[in-house]
Amino acid sequence: MEKTWRTEIGGKPTLFNIDFKEIWQYRSLIIMLFKRNYSVQYKQTILGPLWMLFGVVFNTGLLTFVFGYVGKLSSDGVPYFLFCMTGNIIWSLFSTCFGANTKVLIENSYMFGKVYFPRLIVPLSNSLLCIVRCMLQFLVCIFVWAVTVWRFGYQVKWERLLGIIPLLLLASAMGTAMGLIICSLTVKYRDFDHLTGLIISGLMYVSPVLYPSSQLSPTIRRFVYFNPMSSFIEGFRYCLSETDSVYVPGLVYSIVFTAMVVFLALIMYGKAEKNFIDIV
Repeated sequence: MEKTWRTEIGGKPTLFNIDFKEIWQYRSLIIMLFKRNYSVQYKQTILGPLWMLFGVVFNTGLLTFVFGYVGKLSSDGVPYFLFCMTGNIIWSLFSTCFGANTKVLIENSYMFGKVYFPRLIVPLSNSLLCIVRCMLQFLVCIFVWAVTVWRFGYQVKWERLLGIIPLLLLASAMGTAMGLIICSLTVKYRDFDHLTGLIISGLMYVSPVLYPSSQLSPTIRRFVYFNPMSSFIEGFRYCLSETDSVYVPGLVYSIVFTAMVVFLALIMYGKAEKNFIDIV
């Protein structure tokens, strides 16, 4: 009697082959790993998830004092605390998605070597926690924005708020994809592990998190827009403030860049996962 198998585990026949149906079948594993990540970070803490909120408030307050009060940087007429918080939230989402996925294969090799499941499950669960953290921080931002609207009498442009979710998803996708690229390279070359901190620090200061791009000269502004996060940060700030416009060519470039990076990351991660157990 010939045996029939419900699932066959084998190599991927093509360079780019993602079984979204299989990933959906393992959705419960995504939730389980999400709970594990949450428990590891906030277990045995008194405040629990409130640390997610205190972090962004304290960091924004400190940056506001240093760069807004002492440095007196421009904020395009927006109160600097709100200006800094809007940039800080979307930047934090990108950087945490990036940092959470730079060592996915190495840190989970013990699990990957014992049981089969789609390897994209782990980075998806890592990024899910980063998105939930961002949503909680965004509630604080909405409160600050509402107080600012009431205090300074801003005219609320509700249609702009519709762009917030796509921008956050694009920022998380780019952070996750860049993290997976570094993760794929780190399997063989551990030098990239030491570069991640430098990359994040460098990208932050060439992103308009603490300053508006309108304050820069045209030459430097063009250089800043080569960083795809610049348009996402300014677009996010545009949705929550009275800034006149957003640089559309830069936003289109950032979206195209994100799509290309995600495609490249999936290829490199899929290639690295085939034999990384033999290397690490």
